[in-house]
Amino acid sequence: MPNTAQKSEYSPELTGIRTIAAGLVFICHVLEPHAAWTPLFVQYGWVGVNIFFALSGFLFTRLYLDSIEQGTFSFRTYMVKRVIRIYPVTTLVLIASFIGLGTVYWVDACAHITLIHGWFPQFRSTINAPMWTLSVEETFYITAPIGIFICAGLSRVWSKHVIQKQRRTEYIQLALLLLCLWALSFALSRGIVLHYLETRLHFFGTWDDGAYTFTFLGRLSDFTAGMLAAVAMRHTKRVKQATTTISLITGLLLMYGTILWIQYMGGPVLMAQHKLGIVAGHTIGLASALIIIGVQGRNPARWLLSRRWMVLLGNASFALYLIHFMPIPGMQQLSIGIQALFENAGLHPVAAWAMNFLALNAIAITIFLAFEKPVSKWLRKRYLK
Repeated sequence: MPNTAQKSEYSPELTGIRTIAAGLVFICHVLEPHAAWTPLFVQYGWVGVNIFFALSGFLFTRLYLDSIEQGTFSFRTYMVKRVIRIYPVTTLVLIASFIGLGTVYWVDACAHITLIHGWFPQFRSTINAPMWTLSVEETFYITAPIGIFICAGLSRVWSKHVIQKQRRTEYIQLALLLLCLWALSFALSRGIVLHYLETRLHFFGTWDDGAYTFTFLGRLSDFTAGMLAAVAMRHTKRVKQATTTISLITGLLLMYGTILWIQYMGGPVLMAQHKLGIVAGHTIGLASALIIIGVQGRNPARWLLSRRWMVLLGNASFALYLIHFMPIPGMQQLSIGIQALFENAGLHPVAAWAMNFLALNAIAITIFLAFEKPVSKWLRKRYLK
C-alpha cells in the first residue's frame, strides 16, 4: 500500500476509470458475435487495455517519483507491494482455471504461475486468455523504476532550465515536449520489438506475430504516455479548470478519431498493413493519458467516476477482468458461456449482456471483499512492517 504521503494523492476517479476500462473489455468480448450491428465503442472495447496500461504508468510515476528523486525508494518494498497487489486474485483464478480445464500442460502452468506466459505465443491464450496482460504488467513492474528515474530527471531539467513565462506559453511548451517524447517512445518500441523478433528468430528459429500487441515491448508507448501525463500534471498543479476539460475533450475526440481511422483502414487486424496503422495503434495510449488527466478536473466525468459504487466496481475490476474468461466445467470462457445461456433462453443480446455483467460483477465484488482485500491486508501486515 502507498505510504501516508502517497495516500494523500489518492484520486477515487482513477479507481472509477478502471470500471469503464474493464466494462469496455467485457462488452467487447461478450458481444463480439454481434459486431455487425453493435456500435464502434463495443467493437473496439479492447481499448480498455490501453487505458489500464496508461493508468499504470500514470499512477506509478505519481506514487514513486518523489521517493526516487530523494533516494528513499526501496526496490524490495516496491516489488513486495506489487506481488501482494497482483498475486492473491491471480492465484485464486489460476487454481480455478486449472480445475475448470481438467488437464493442463505443466510447462504451461508454470509459465502462467510466474506470469511469463505472455512471452511464449504457444501459451499466451491457453488457460485464461486475458491474462496475457499480466505478463505485460509484470515486465512494467520490473522496469518502471528506470522509467520513473528518467521522468525524475526530465522533471528536474524542466524546473531548472525552462524560463517562467506566461503560464499559457509554459503549458504549450511542456505539452509539445511531452508529445515529442511520447513519439520517440513508440519509435523506440518499434525498434526494440524488431530487435527482439530478429534475436528470437536467430537463436530459436521462431517468429512472434503478436509481439507488437501482446508484449511489453510493443506496449511501451501506452505506459510512457501515462508516465509523461504524470510529469505534466506535476508541473501544472495550479492548472485551470479549462485545461483539464480541454484535455478530457481532446482525449475523447482523439480516441474516437483514432478508432474511426483504424476502422477506415480495415479494422484492427488489417491496420498493421497500412503505413500509419501502427501509429494509430499507439495513439490510443496517448488518448488514454489525456483522458486520465481530464477526469481529474472539476467536471461531470470526475463526479461520476468518484461515486462510491463506481469506486467499488473499480476495486473489483481486476477480479472481473480475470474471471470473465475463466474456464469452468461446461464453459470454455465463463462470460461467453453465460451470454450464450441467456441468449438461448430468448433474451436480446444487450439484455443478456446487462444481466451477464451484473452477475459477474457480483462475483467480482464478493472476491474483492471476501478474499482480495483481507488477504492483501494480512500480507501487508506480515511482509511490510
